[in-house]
This record gives sequence, C-alpha cells and structure tokens, in this order.
Amino acid sequence: MTVLPLWRRGRREASAGVAPVAARPHEAFVFSGGGSLGAAQVGALQALFEAGITPDVVVGASVGALNAAYIAVDPSPERAAELAEFWRRMSGRRIFPDGRFRVARRLATREDHLYSRHGLTSVIEEGIGVEDLADTAIPCHVVTTDLLAGEPVWWSTGRPSEVLLASACLPGLFKPVPLGGSMHVDGGVTCPVPAQHALDLGASRVWVLDVAREFHGWADSRMTAMDVLLESFAITRSHLGRRMPVAGAGQQVVNLPALRMGRHDIRDFSKTELLLAAGREAGRTMIAEERSRAGLSVTGLPTRAS
Repeated sequence: MTVLPLWRRGRREASAGVAPVAARPHEAFVFSGGGSLGAAQVGALQALFEAGITPDVVVGASVGALNAAYIAVDPSPERAAELAEFWRRMSGRRIFPDGRFRVARRLATREDHLYSRHGLTSVIEEGIGVEDLADTAIPCHVVTTDLLAGEPVWWSTGRPSEVLLASACLPGLFKPVPLGGSMHVDGGVTCPVPAQHALDLGASRVWVLDVAREFHGWADSRMTAMDVLLESFAITRSHLGRRMPVAGAGQQVVNLPALRMGRHDIRDFSKTELLLAAGREAGRTMIAEERSRAGLSVTGLPTRAS
C-alpha cells in the first residue's frame, strides 16, 4: 500500500469530493504553450532554481503542461537538469511520427486528425512517471479545451497520459482526447498563458514563463495547409496571451522577457540548445529585474514569504 503525505492525501480527498484545508502558495510557476519553444521554459526554470526560487504550485497549458508536470514530480535543480536532457532527445519525428502518405490518406478519408497520438503519448509516459497528477510532489494544474462546450477545463488529478495528452493535443493534428464525458483538445486554444489561474489559486508571486507571446508572421509565401493551420493557431495564441491577468492585493506577476529568437516553427526541435540558452538568459534577466523592483541585492531575493 502506498502511504501519501498528509497534503498529498488532501489532494486525493479533494478529487473524491472531500475538501482539504489548502495552504496559500507563495511561488507559482506558469508555463505557456509554444511547441518546441517549450525548451526555453526549461532554461528559465534552471535560472529560477539557480537563484534559489522554487515553486509551491505549477500551472501549464499545452507543451507547458508537460514541463509543469515534469518538474512537479520533483521541484529541484537536478530534476530541471534532467528535463533539459529530456528536451535534447526530443525530435519532430517522434512527436509527428507519420509519413506524408499516411497523412494524405487521413485527409482523403476525412478523419479528425493528421497524426497518430502515439509519439506524444510515449513522450508523456516516459517523462512524467506518476500514475495520477495528484501524486506529484507539488500541485500541478493543467488546462484543456472542451471541444464541445468551447470552454477551458482545469485538472489537478487524473492520468497524465490522458490529461497532458489532451492539453497538448493540437486541434486537427492530433485526435481529440475523451475526458470527463466530452472531447478535449489543446489548452492553448482557450488559455495559452494561464497566469490568471495561478493568481486565482492565491499565489503571492507568479513567474510567467511565456515563450510564445511574440508573433513574427510568415516569412515565405509558400505555405502548406498545415502551415496555415499552425500559423493561424499562433496568431490566436499570441492575441489571447496578451490579456493581462488581474492580481489581487499582495500578489505580484513577473514575466519572462521576450526571447527574440525571430521566426520559429513550433515543429522544429533542431534548436533546442539555443532555446535552452536563450531561456536561461531571459530567466536571469527576469530575476534581476524583479530584484531591482523589490530593491533587493543579488543575494537578497526572498524565496518564501517572511
């Protein structure tokens, strides 16, 4: 029998309909969507751990949900380093495993997806390593989009192979995921940067690792149908992500600076090392700016409420 710590039993009880006594989180890390740009979030995450800042809760959408869940299992510098190595092994071929003929056949037979979910599922199963989101070391909140209701849905329990798959399920590319009596697709459709949810959870300080807020436009007139689909999705995500969250008294939102990577295809995993480095640099800048705002020295940034 698995014996869960008291606060983790509380999360299990909450999923069973018993309301636990919840402590207000101090530090929250928010992970946006962004496909292969998610590697930059890992660099920023390493910068936060480097500065001694650790999360009490993580919130994620789309690829950011995968990063959030991965670090929620063990919020430590060592786990962040493992996540960086995990990203270095990632490839577009693994996420989008099917060849052009199979994709063309799905188009011709009017299926509801172009690519098998097998590759994405295997990535989730290899990386997360828990049977239920309620079993992570710190709370992990993930957003999906209910395709039938047209609304965002939040999850902090459930099988990662289902919940995370749904949150990263790019509409049209992957088959919608059945959850809770409905069909779900990418959480970034309705909530690409879920900072407001972290504030609603009561976090005192919210570090927003939004890696996809810049939209550069298409640089080539030759576009495939998939290019049009992904570019349209990027435009929507960019506009939705610009909505400013509403912070309450005693709450602070700290945003990751723009990466300034220029045009980037979210299916391109060949620039992972550059993105990791860019994320670390942006993360260090973010932390330095927050220290300056708070009037603290380099070593004086508090990591817990006093």
